[in-house]
Amino acid sequence: MKMQFSKHYNNGFTLVELLVSLLISGVLIFTVITVFLMSQKLYIQGEGVSYKQKSITNVETELQNSLSKAIEIRVAQTTGGDYSIGFNETGDCNIGPGEYVSDQVKDIQLEIVGDTMSYKLIPKNNTMSTLSGGIVLNNFDNPDFEHDEFVNGSLNENLPKYLVVTFATP
Repeated sequence: MKMQFSKHYNNGFTLVELLVSLLISGVLIFTVITVFLMSQKLYIQGEGVSYKQKSITNVETELQNSLSKAIEIRVAQTTGGDYSIGFNETGDCNIGPGEYVSDQVKDIQLEIVGDTMSYKLIPKNNTMSTLSGGIVLNNFDNPDFEHDEFVNGSLNENLPKYLVVTFATP
């Protein structure tokens, strides 16, 4: 018996099928790369915002911790006392005895009524929220503190100006 061989081989892809599959693969790879680059950009932007927010939150924490131990609060042109917060000649916010500098705070607004101090920390970046709060000055010996020295309740009007806090000696 004689075998017949078919001349049509269906073992491969046609050129059109190969081009269509390459086109679909290219679109999928382009989409994946675009999503990856967008997520990387968002991560980098989020990292910058996180640094700025952390910097302002550190200022707030330092302010709250120090004011809760205050026995004397005054405004001075230079740092002094046990703790101070204010702005140097370049406009950066100095905290403590020159240990920490934040370049993210634009203004600090303070108001003392009785034994309570209200504060607002205003960031340089307008897209970030203002941190505000208040603290009861438990150990504060001077309820007649002259807060009129603050220009419009602000430490940043006439640089340099510092809020100086003195703690009770143990």
